[in-house]
Amino acid sequence: MKILVGGGGTGGHFFPALALIEKAHKRGIETLYVGAERGIEKRLEEEIPGHKVFLRVLPLRGRNVGEKVRALVSYAESTAHLFSETGGRIPTVVFGGYCSVPSALHAILRRSPLFVHEQNSVPSMTNRLFSRFARKVFITFEYTRRFFKGKEVIKTGVPVRESLLRGIIEKGRAKERLNIDPSSTAVLFMGGSQGAVFINDLALEFAKKAETQVILISGSRDYERLKNMQESIPNLLVYPFRRDMGYIYSAVDMAVCRAGAGTITELSLFGVPAVFVPYPYSAGDHQVWNAREIESLGGGITLLQKEATVERLSKCIDRIMGDLERCSASIRSFAKEDSATLILEEIPKSL
Repeated sequence: MKILVGGGGTGGHFFPALALIEKAHKRGIETLYVGAERGIEKRLEEEIPGHKVFLRVLPLRGRNVGEKVRALVSYAESTAHLFSETGGRIPTVVFGGYCSVPSALHAILRRSPLFVHEQNSVPSMTNRLFSRFARKVFITFEYTRRFFKGKEVIKTGVPVRESLLRGIIEKGRAKERLNIDPSSTAVLFMGGSQGAVFINDLALEFAKKAETQVILISGSRDYERLKNMQESIPNLLVYPFRRDMGYIYSAVDMAVCRAGAGTITELSLFGVPAVFVPYPYSAGDHQVWNAREIESLGGGITLLQKEATVERLSKCIDRIMGDLERCSASIRSFAKEDSATLILEEIPKSL
């Protein structure tokens, strides 16, 4: 079997696609990856096994009229290019976003089996549209089912790279690896792959007032502003990013973060409960709904950004730390440990 995997532009769409491709190759399944020249995937192309194609495709959402026209033209040209790359029908899995549009259009026009993966609670307009032509829709959150009535919907979770899971180690050893006192409480602050100034500033204010060890993944854009503050705030560790996030998740007791599906998935696999501060401009408020589902399980607390003062944050952290074992078990119950395998096993059933 050979499959086409489309998805990228941002890490949230690319890394689940990469995890699926890696798992496919381990199972002897040939893949064709389709990404965008302007996306994060182009910078990381050496990590993508198998055949890969990078298209000159442009984003549509939030653009002016002229840019939208150019985006539509790029979809048509990129879809035509895929016809020369595939040579026929090929099962196709798309992970949403502008980057997946040519892959989905190619599948529809070729009458290839199409499978849509929606990672967030509220699906993107792209996935809502292409789901009409899909044989199956793979989801992460139960809330999402209401948007795909009449379709075969399977909860698979978000595929995660095995390299992350290999970082699971005993908490004390993980803290020692980061030069943290094993007996201390550690809270992770992070704002996603690009960082978030609001989360970074919240971490600074919290670290100044708390005795807790604070680990801040700042993002590269804000790192220069923050790195020198470690000298005056002894319980603060700042990193622009970490490739070994498995060790970070193993070391911390809880997190304060955005509520993207990838972040929630990774936290759940490591049993790290969180105070979620959803990105206030996410499409359809999907980060709020993502966070609410974990909150309903008992694995976290939702704190809206407009309400996120240090005082309120501290109270939320205290609530979780006061019932840490139960909160950890609750968020772990959300995890799907081998989402990629679940997807790969569902595809042949529909061919």
